[in-house]
Amino acid sequence: MSHYAIIQDTSLELRRRIYTSLTSAPDADFGLSNAESDITLSPPSDHMTGKPHLSLYLYRIDQDGHLRNQPRLPDGQNGQRFPPLPVRLCYLITPLEKEEKQNQLMLGRIIQHFHDQPVLDSLYGTPLDNSYGGNSPEMRIGFEALSMEELSQIWLTLKTDYRLSVAYAVQVVAIDS
Repeated sequence: MSHYAIIQDTSLELRRRIYTSLTSAPDADFGLSNAESDITLSPPSDHMTGKPHLSLYLYRIDQDGHLRNQPRLPDGQNGQRFPPLPVRLCYLITPLEKEEKQNQLMLGRIIQHFHDQPVLDSLYGTPLDNSYGGNSPEMRIGFEALSMEELSQIWLTLKTDYRLSVAYAVQVVAIDS
């Protein structure tokens, strides 16, 4: 069932997968020791505490327009319920190392990982279910090509200097009624 915690669970699963990908990279040591302290879910900033290596920031949630008009679903003998709300989760992934070569290497590994494994079919090892018939048993992770204007707006809003980053969207995430 896709309860309201699905947003947080998806972010934590992405962090876990990125951490695993970076720590298992052949011929590279990114100096990571703990997923929670090394990869922050906070927006990238010049004044981060704890010195994380990477920011995985959920910067936007969009309603998925293609699945928005689903009919109500049966609920018990006489009732009906609203279908799950389909959303897209948009993430900005930003390496926070001082050495730009390390940042580029880190992004290359993350892009490679999500290119090879673009599907989330489980969270913490638990398979995604078909939530009241309205959710897919998998969520897709897709590269988002942001224009310079979109990137400028994001970094201006964050009130920090621009850093090399990539954007990904996870869809379709269904939040049950």
